[in-house]
Formats: sequence, structure tokens, C-alpha cells
Amino acid sequence: MPARTTPRWNHNIAYHRFVLASMPQRCRTALDIGCGDGMLALQLAARAGSVIGVDPDPASIRAAREQSAGHAN
Repeated sequence: MPARTTPRWNHNIAYHRFVLASMPQRCRTALDIGCGDGMLALQLAARAGSVIGVDPDPASIRAAREQSAGHAN
């Protein structure tokens, strides 16, 4: 498969800036419902002591775990 040359986008990604702007700079816990591959959860981890991501799709949860493997929270 060729390398992606355009930024990734979907309707959920379009709201990431709004979600991040709506949360405090630091918080104890963040919950990402329908986390998919964990893209927003990783951004939340920069501000939250702990992030919980849930998704009904096992493949998405596996991808989220792989992407967040280097993050303790």
C-alpha cells in the first residue's frame, strides 16, 4: 500500500480540537467512548493523569493498545 500523502480525516477527527479546547489543561481522568484506534485518547493523555478508551470493536482496541504502548497513563 502506498504511503499516505494527505492528512487523515473523518467526522470524529474533525471534533478533536473542540474536545481538547473544552477540557482543562490538566485533569485526573479522561474517558474516550468509541475510541477507535486511540488517536484522541493519545491527545487526551497529554493532559490527563489517566485515560480510559472503550470501543465495541476488538480490532480497534488492539490498534489503540499498540499505539499507546509507550504511554503509562
